[in-house]
Amino acid sequence: MKIEKNILKKAVCDEIDRHKTELIELGREIWENPELGYQEFNTSKLVQEKFSKIGLPFQKDLAVTGVRADWTSNKPGPKVAVLGELDALYTPDHPECNKETGAVHACGHNGQICAMIGTAFAMNLPEVKQALSGSAAFIAVPAEEGRMASLDSGMRFVSGKAQMIFDGVFDDIDMAMMTHGALKYGIAISANGIVMKNVRFIGKGCHAGVPWEGTNALSAARLALSAIDSQRETFKDTDTVRFHGFIKNGGTVVNNVPSEVELEYMVRAQTPATMKKASELFDRCMKGAAIAFGVDVEIDSHHGCMPLENDRNFAEIHYKNLMSEIPGAEFHDLGRRTSSTDFGDVAMIMPGIHPYCCGWGGELHTLTAHCADGYKAYVEPAKIMAMNLVDLLYDDAAKAKEIISKNKRYTKEEYCRMVESFDHKEYFSGK
Repeated sequence: MKIEKNILKKAVCDEIDRHKTELIELGREIWENPELGYQEFNTSKLVQEKFSKIGLPFQKDLAVTGVRADWTSNKPGPKVAVLGELDALYTPDHPECNKETGAVHACGHNGQICAMIGTAFAMNLPEVKQALSGSAAFIAVPAEEGRMASLDSGMRFVSGKAQMIFDGVFDDIDMAMMTHGALKYGIAISANGIVMKNVRFIGKGCHAGVPWEGTNALSAARLALSAIDSQRETFKDTDTVRFHGFIKNGGTVVNNVPSEVELEYMVRAQTPATMKKASELFDRCMKGAAIAFGVDVEIDSHHGCMPLENDRNFAEIHYKNLMSEIPGAEFHDLGRRTSSTDFGDVAMIMPGIHPYCCGWGGELHTLTAHCADGYKAYVEPAKIMAMNLVDLLYDDAAKAKEIISKNKRYTKEEYCRMVESFDHKEYFSGK
């Protein structure tokens, strides 16, 4: 006998509530043991232990620390991925950071892992397996925060999701979703993509008392950054171009002319075409400053992440389930966000959503970020995503098939070529 969809939704929510204490404790344990990108070995082990407890077969060591567990219903159909991010954020001024690494979950990724695990608990109910058509992949992904230091692990990409796409982890996935911690419920239309830049100006050092005997790499870097500032108004507001970064090596001795200066920057924009345009402009500013001072400059460009486009039809399912779980919840249309997420890479090749949940306090990415409500941060998102899966895979997965058929994205091959176009290193002499 066919089980009504609303009864299934209540069953998955009740199952998640039965595990609420476990999920909140898991969130706290990950919070207390934060790890940076491609170094999330303990967090990965916790995820593996939970998959083993649920009884889901899993693959480990994907892109170093990633884990994927697969759930299958009793009938064929599309495969939907539920993602959670393993890494913490480098925030060394946070009072609860790891004092050795500077890592803390100031972006709430520990909540994502809890939501993913909670959804897996719910889907493993026998009545759910019987009623739905298709399958789900629960994927714990490393290195979302996009640090150039992540490349020290030997990975090709700063983005764990890009690495996994290239490695084939998403080859059999048709749709994907995840939730992100926030102070309010909502979803954006889109988010910016990123090109990462590591720039090294190479001059000639000398005693500061006789500066004409050297070439000042710091002066060249300062001019380059002024050139960038002067170019900001040349982009349309709708392109949402952003240049930001810092001088990570500005010299070593105060009474010497700096011979070498290093910058780390992000170039963000709303579309791949605008990312390319802004990236090229950035490089011209670096080269122009090198010519002005007669120094050399090395520009190392890396794909950071692709722009995100949330699927509207998929987002509507999420919104309705949020309202059914939390009647009267204030849900915000966040428009075109200028922040970024490497979920954009996944959504380039399949329909996906990256909505925001509640339960967090302070300001994310700062020393004030904290979990204010464990139930809202760690449990509630799991219930909503489990209901999303019921909607997608119910009735022979009709809704999932409809969304997939209406959604034309890039092929994996097209995506890979686009990503590779952002990766290059150039040595330019301004002499």
